[in-house]
Amino acid sequence: MLMAGLLAPAGCKEPTGPEREISGAKIFAQNCARCHGMDGKGLMEVAGVRDLTDPDFMSTISDERMRRSIRGGRPPTMPSFPHFSEPTLKVLVAYVRSLSQPELVLPPPPPGP
Repeated sequence: MLMAGLLAPAGCKEPTGPEREISGAKIFAQNCARCHGMDGKGLMEVAGVRDLTDPDFMSTISDERMRRSIRGGRPPTMPSFPHFSEPTLKVLVAYVRSLSQPELVLPPPPPGP
């Protein structure tokens, strides 16, 4: 299911910054969103799907555990993705982590004189 274009050829630099997020979002959209939803909250009609936006739940899962779950699946509800390369897993895990991190909210400016 993963398009060959998503995997970086040998010798290519791993994406960073906005490219990393875009790559993670694209991988997620193509492989995970059908059950987890585009926002990561999980689709109501799919039983047992975790809400990946829940910071309390996500804080209990290590990156390694998440990689193992993606690679090996979580029978009977989550398929496995054993063909994902380490760079692909790295950007996907980083993207999934970003779903549970609330956006930075700046305080209002102080009142003027």
